[in-house]
Amino acid sequence: MIALGLVGAASNIMNQAMEHKLDKMMDRTSERPIPMGHIRAGEAKVVSIVLLVLGLIYLQVAFGLWVMSLAFATFFSYVALYTPMKTKTSLNTVIGAFPGALPALTGWVAYRGEIGFQGFVLFAIIFLWQFPHFFSIAWIYKEDYKRAGYKMISLYDETGKQAVALIVVGTLGLFPLALLPYYIHHTGMIYFVGTFVANSLFLMTAFLLIKDRKKYMKMYFYASITWLPFVFILMMLDRV
Repeated sequence: MIALGLVGAASNIMNQAMEHKLDKMMDRTSERPIPMGHIRAGEAKVVSIVLLVLGLIYLQVAFGLWVMSLAFATFFSYVALYTPMKTKTSLNTVIGAFPGALPALTGWVAYRGEIGFQGFVLFAIIFLWQFPHFFSIAWIYKEDYKRAGYKMISLYDETGKQAVALIVVGTLGLFPLALLPYYIHHTGMIYFVGTFVANSLFLMTAFLLIKDRKKYMKMYFYASITWLPFVFILMMLDRV
């Protein structure tokens, strides 16, 4: 967890170093350290590389080349693919979902020594969760993204109907996917009941968007960032 945290921090810091000029144009990101002048972009890049190297060396020594390679793929796909694509195509969300979900798969491989179907399930849950989660962010901060030139889906969605439809479909898809660990005997009944309740409440907030997306979009966003850790904590506590 510490090593993956270092790699994740390296990815985030490098992203901020690369986008600091655009961050300065957005209310959401204008108070980050580089736009505020607390640290220079070049200094941030050095910190990023140091953290990346430390994390990768640890993973290589402790778990081998395969785990280290997966961690590096997280950094590379986030920094070299997702970051530059944000200003070029609305498909950036699809690319960004890969580095977002890879750490869970990397942790599984480190523990079991192989990917396996269960590892893919963990990856799939986080991968799918990111779409409705980021669609809500894109809609809430659509003016910010537009001002900075980011090609988010909200740029082409004046009414918000497309965002709501995608959020509802994505949340519906998460319902059976999040219960899958129980059916493949990875978790027990406590996880099943707890996740079923969490899924139901999460889905309810998605349906509220159909009624009034402006009123309930932030509620959905907060529900999304609550749902994911809740489900994974349950998974850890009730694993078979």
